[in-house]
Amino acid sequence: MACKTLSVRHPLPPRRDGHAADTALLARRSASPPNGDLASRDQVIAGVACQTVGEPAANGAVVLHLHGGGYRLGSAKDWIAFGSRLAAAADAPVILPDYALAPEFPFPHAVHDVVGILTELSARPDVGPIVLSGDSAGGGLALAVADALAPPAPLAGLILMSPWLDLRIIADSYERCARSDPLFSSASAKASAEDYLQGWPADDPRASPLLGDLDGLPPVCLFASSAEVLADDSMGLARQLGANGTPITSVMLPNVLHDWPVMEPQRQETAFLFEVIRTFAGQVLGRTGSLCTGASPCDRIAAVGRGQDELRDTSP
Repeated sequence: MACKTLSVRHPLPPRRDGHAADTALLARRSASPPNGDLASRDQVIAGVACQTVGEPAANGAVVLHLHGGGYRLGSAKDWIAFGSRLAAAADAPVILPDYALAPEFPFPHAVHDVVGILTELSARPDVGPIVLSGDSAGGGLALAVADALAPPAPLAGLILMSPWLDLRIIADSYERCARSDPLFSSASAKASAEDYLQGWPADDPRASPLLGDLDGLPPVCLFASSAEVLADDSMGLARQLGANGTPITSVMLPNVLHDWPVMEPQRQETAFLFEVIRTFAGQVLGRTGSLCTGASPCDRIAAVGRGQDELRDTSP
C-alpha cells in the first residue's frame, strides 16, 4: 500500500499567469506522432487529465511518466505508444499526465500538477509502489518533484531519460555536442527556458534540479546519450548521486539521439534500454531481488556498441 502522507521540503511558489503561445508553437503542438490502435484509458487525477496504458499490477504498482517537449510541447496522447512499451517493460500501468505547458502556464504550474497527482495517488488504497519517470524536460520535472518532496516520499524509484536538469544552459556539452545533436540545441533550450521560467531564476532547484540537494532520493535509473547537448546534465547527476550514496543505474550510450527511446523506438539501443528498465522496475517494485543499499551506491554502467552489448555492474 502506498504512503498516506506527502509533503514538500519547502512551500512551492504560487502558480503564476503566463501568456498565449504563438502560432508557430501551436502548429508544432498539433503535429502529433502516430499511435496506431493502441488503447488507453482516460482519467482525471488531482484535476489533471491523464491517459493510462497497461494492465493493473498485482501489488498496485504504477509508473507516472512525464513526457518531454521543453515544457511547452507534447501531450499524454502523443506518448501513448511509448507509454505502452514502458508499461510492458515495467509490468505495471503507466499514467501519462497532461501537465500544464508553458508559455500559458509557466513554472511552477507543472511542479504543482505533478505533486498534486502524486498526493492523490498516494492516498488511494489500491495504489502500491510508485515509480516516477520522465524523458527530456519531463525527466527534469520528475527529478525536481522528487527532490522537492519531504521524506518519506511515496516513490519506489526514478527513471530519467535524457533529462534536462539545468535551465541555466551553461554546460560544455551544448557546444561540444552541437553538431551531433540534431534535436536539441542551446538556442532551442534558451527559447524553452524563457517560455517556462518567464523571469523566474534559472538557478532555483525546483526548476533546475541538478542544483538541488538530491539527498534522500529513491533508486535512480538514468539514461543519456554522449552525443546529446544534455550529456553533461546526466553526467553531473550521476556524479552527485554516486557521491551521496543513492543507488543508481547509469546508462550512457554513444551514437544515439537525444531522447532516443521516444524518437527511435526501433533501434537496438531502445530495446536494450527497456530490458534495463525491466530489471530495474522488477527490483524497485518488489518483484525481484532488492537493489544494494547503504553508503556505497549501486552503479550499473551499460554501453551498447555496434553488434555487441556490454554491461558492467560495479555494485558491492
